[in-house]
Amino acid sequence: MSSFPKSMAMRRWGYECAAFAAASLLTLACGTGKGSAADGATSSSAAPSAPVAVTSAPVQVAEEPVTIRATGSFTAAESSKVSPLVSGQIIATPVNVGATVKAGEVIARLDDRDARAHLAQAKATLQQAQATAANAKAQMQRSAGLVKTGDISAVDFETLITQVETANAQVAQAQAQVTVAQQQLDETIIQAPFRGHVSARPVAAGEYVTTASSIATVVQIQPIKLELQIPEADAAQVNVGMAVSAQVASYPDREFVGTITAKNPALSPESRALTVVAEFKNDDLALNPGMFASAAVKLPQTQQVISVPSEAVFTPTGSPSAQVYIAQEGKARLRVVQAGPQQGNLVPIASGLEPGDVVITSDHDKLFDGQPVTVR
Repeated sequence: MSSFPKSMAMRRWGYECAAFAAASLLTLACGTGKGSAADGATSSSAAPSAPVAVTSAPVQVAEEPVTIRATGSFTAAESSKVSPLVSGQIIATPVNVGATVKAGEVIARLDDRDARAHLAQAKATLQQAQATAANAKAQMQRSAGLVKTGDISAVDFETLITQVETANAQVAQAQAQVTVAQQQLDETIIQAPFRGHVSARPVAAGEYVTTASSIATVVQIQPIKLELQIPEADAAQVNVGMAVSAQVASYPDREFVGTITAKNPALSPESRALTVVAEFKNDDLALNPGMFASAAVKLPQTQQVISVPSEAVFTPTGSPSAQVYIAQEGKARLRVVQAGPQQGNLVPIASGLEPGDVVITSDHDKLFDGQPVTVR
């Protein structure tokens, strides 16, 4: 009888332990469920992004001339392949390629010994003819009084007059021969046809040349010409006298200014483009024939041009378009823009911005469309 109460007590303790364990599991389960709900509520309400302090600048608006873009090549204003007027052997070439020559300056000399001999012979013939003419004239003058006295007949006097006229004709002929001989001598000296530069000199002393040979090429590049191809759609707007600005690869930071001097009345049937010629002074000889140029023809009318600081424009990696951020109502707004070539510290914007916009010039890597910003 004494063991029964003990066994009953053990069973009761077991029931109480089982009940406590079940209650603990229920409590843990309820607590875990509450924690998950709280976590879900926290994740569904993200904290707002802090404003980014940025610098900004208003867009700049200016009235600029409307331009037509075109390309072309510079050519010499004048170019001459100089050939001799007589055949002969070259004995001297005083100028080299690149030399500056004046009009009439000697660029080559030919052997002139034969020409000098012909000139001397022509001069001797002239002197003989002049002496004969003088003698015939004197004889005629002496006979003029004898005709009046009847000492010589009128027929004989007429013969003397004819002799004088013949002698004078021989003098004139001899004078012409002297002139020709002198010209042939002068032509052994080959001169520059105008002021310019020697771009080629394919011959040297000792060579024999003919009138078909090229002694040198002289080009005039002060001024120099630029031949431009104007698209058909813009051809009617271009006229003589308009200003042209041009840039070449050799001087990327320099702008050359010229004026249209000629306009072809017909378009090219192949390219459907109009050829115009612009003239540039080229005082410092910076421009050379053959240089390729990108040019802008300035029209009389103007257009509104928007520019922004270069710091405001960026092109993300992999993006084909330039972009800017504008500050609008305390937020950064992304704009895709069409940007032109940088001019100084400014970049012209053809589209994507409006007058009055304020562009952000810093911290682009910290921004996204809608990011709160403050201007510092």
